[in-house]
Amino acid sequence: MTAPLILTVAAIEGAQLLRIVDDFLALIAEQDPNDPAIARLTPNPYPDDEGAAAAFAAATRDDVTDRRVLDARTVRSALSAFDPEAPLTPEQAREPREVTIRRSDIDAWLRTLTAIRLVIATRLGLTVEEPVAGGEAMAVYDWLGYRLELLIEAADDIGA
Repeated sequence: MTAPLILTVAAIEGAQLLRIVDDFLALIAEQDPNDPAIARLTPNPYPDDEGAAAAFAAATRDDVTDRRVLDARTVRSALSAFDPEAPLTPEQAREPREVTIRRSDIDAWLRTLTAIRLVIATRLGLTVEEPVAGGEAMAVYDWLGYRLELLIEAADDIGA
C-alpha cells in the first residue's frame, strides 16, 4: 500500500476550504445555463458552430458535471473533520491540522481546486490579457493557487 499525501493546513484554512467546496457544489447543483461560471466549467470547443456546440454540450455536459461533483465530494470528504460554523479562538484558528489525501484522490483535488479558481476568475473577470488585483475574492483566488501549487509539489515529492 502506498502512503497518502498529508496536507497541513491551519484549522481556519480547512474550515474555509470546506465552505468553498460546499459553495462550489451548490453552484454545480443549480446548473444555471446563463451563469458564465458554469459555462467556463463546461467549455465550448466550437464557438463558431452553434450546432456542433449544442451537440457537444448535449453529449458531454452531464459527464463533465458529474465528474466535477464526484471530485468535489472527494475533497469534501477529506475535509469532513473541519466545521466552518464552529467558533474558533485565534489560537485554535492557527492550529495546524493534517488532511490525509489518498494518492488515488490527488487528481480530484487538483481538478476541484482548479475548477474553483476558474469560477472565481470568471466572477472577477480575470483574463490573461487583463489581470485584476485586489479584493477579498482575489485573495481567495491567490490562496487557492498557493494551495494548488503546494499540493502539486507534495504530489511530485511522493511520486504520485
